[in-house]
Amino acid sequence: MRDDRSVTLPAADPFTSLAAHFGMLLGVADLEAVVGHPWAKMRLHNAWLHGGGVVWGFGIGVDGPGRELRISPGLALDDLGRELYLPVLNCLDLAQWYAEHDKEVESREIPGGVAFDAHVVARFRACLARPVPALASSCDGADAETAYSRLRETTELLLVPGRSGRTSRYPRLRRLFGLPGTGDAEIDTAIGQEVDPLRAQVTAASDAGRSRAWLDAVRRCAALDTVDHRPGGLDDGDGSVLLPGTGDAGVVLGDLLDLRIVTEAGTTTAGVGTVDVATRTSHVDTATLLELASAGAMVHGGA
Repeated sequence: MRDDRSVTLPAADPFTSLAAHFGMLLGVADLEAVVGHPWAKMRLHNAWLHGGGVVWGFGIGVDGPGRELRISPGLALDDLGRELYLPVLNCLDLAQWYAEHDKEVESREIPGGVAFDAHVVARFRACLARPVPALASSCDGADAETAYSRLRETTELLLVPGRSGRTSRYPRLRRLFGLPGTGDAEIDTAIGQEVDPLRAQVTAASDAGRSRAWLDAVRRCAALDTVDHRPGGLDDGDGSVLLPGTGDAGVVLGDLLDLRIVTEAGTTTAGVGTVDVATRTSHVDTATLLELASAGAMVHGGA
């Protein structure tokens, strides 16, 4: 048995743990401190040192005759460092979804139906499970009731109208490496004024000094980016005061471009022009990253 209402996990403070002593009476708050401390530590690490992204799986497909969107099992991390695990194939009736959300969708008419763009988001959710007998209160003579004894972490999937938008972390480093910017012209111009002179210095350096100039530029951009990369809840902003994401942080799994729902001869089918999973952020294991970095260094050194 499970209670599908969303609950909050006791993982709020990574910097306070229980100081137990002999004969100490333990209450619910104490046990939550024991459980929540390592939980919060792990999420602090995940959020800042890995960031949100897909670890494995979460394939996306559309079954035309069945008019279903299908999401395969997968694992991801969100911007709050929480693991999003989907153990089984999940399906969504696209015709039913459109009937419920048609006013939110910017659709275009096509012969026999409509076409529109959308994207798929995975979002963390925790539910209560495994009910057991429990006292209603700590008072003497309190009646026994049923309470849930487990917290179950799960993942909910959302189909969101429109195309997704990618948030660029570490914009100076991205500019230094020649990668696309934030998409905000004002921010990208300011970043360019800081970083482009550094790129010019690297280019102008002698062969013997280019590696050192490149290292100095990387260190400077990384330092400035980490100064700006702050929790959203600081300075009265939205979100956590410890973590970079917000409470409803989700992970984009991919975009569905030219998603079509068509009815012909009383039969409704679905189709899609492009399933673009390149819009997601993906995590690559450190062993592979080491090999890629080594290969890149050899190519750069031989150029």
